[in-house]
Amino acid sequence: MQPASGNHWEKLGAVVEFVEMRQQQQQHDASISPAVAVDQVLRLLDSFAQRREHWLKVAGGAKAEVLETAFESHPWQPHEVTLECGTFLGYSAMRLASLAHKRFSGVLGARIMTVEVDPVHACIARHFIDLAGCSRIAEVSIGQVKDVLPRFVENFGFHALGLVFMDHKGTIFHTDLESLELLNLLGPQCLEVADNVALPGAPLLLWHLAFGPSWDLKVHAMMEFLEPNTEDWMAVASYQGPAGQAPPAPPSWQRLSWHTDHMRRRSAGLRPTEGDMFEQDRVAYSRHVRRHYLSAGITALPWHGPVESADLSP
Repeated sequence: MQPASGNHWEKLGAVVEFVEMRQQQQQHDASISPAVAVDQVLRLLDSFAQRREHWLKVAGGAKAEVLETAFESHPWQPHEVTLECGTFLGYSAMRLASLAHKRFSGVLGARIMTVEVDPVHACIARHFIDLAGCSRIAEVSIGQVKDVLPRFVENFGFHALGLVFMDHKGTIFHTDLESLELLNLLGPQCLEVADNVALPGAPLLLWHLAFGPSWDLKVHAMMEFLEPNTEDWMAVASYQGPAGQAPPAPPSWQRLSWHTDHMRRRSAGLRPTEGDMFEQDRVAYSRHVRRHYLSAGITALPWHGPVESADLSP
């Protein structure tokens, strides 16, 4: 569990109060379908994010479209489930649960397995997921991804994952993905979706996906949710089966990975002597990270919406 300022916990209390106060009448209506209930909670979280100076960082807007389109494009098998790494407050987990309800409505059991290292965030996420009426579909586990993964093998068996969404800490995306590969958890054509690839950045994951023979990569560029001047990238890659390792990333990318973690901690207020991160800092840092990608020949296609990108499989 990362240390956080009192202001952070105060904001978490504010978002819970905001959602609960506006959900009181809706949550007692048994006639509301899970899809409608999820949409109501997501709209409340979006509204809170807009009011609180963009503090609530969730994968909304274009990023939600990329995630949803990836889910819809995968040829799901009856035994497959989704793994989300980094639950935060359950925003994307609820969105994925709504999609799973539509796709697997005739099959009981959890379909969205999400992992959160912070127990307070996990408890709030479970609360919101329950308010949205999808606790039967989405299950929150507490711990580090690397420690939780062996339990997924026990519960679901080999090749059980149809989609993996990484939204936790970019500097460990690649190690967690390698663990998934070694544990044989990835199903045929499993889709790996990674957020915040350019801001703060996940360079070692992108190197692994771009130059590893086991993956077919497509990268999408979009503006950060509620930040119209800040560009970020999302990676979507299709698993082609075990085919060997990617060549080692150059030292400059190793240094970049270290620095993205430094910037991530600064954004979280864990570098108080260096000051806060403002919009111009985020814009400039995104450009810095993207220059490394472009120099290696990795480019991103601008995201124009799910209609033009109906098939996200690379």
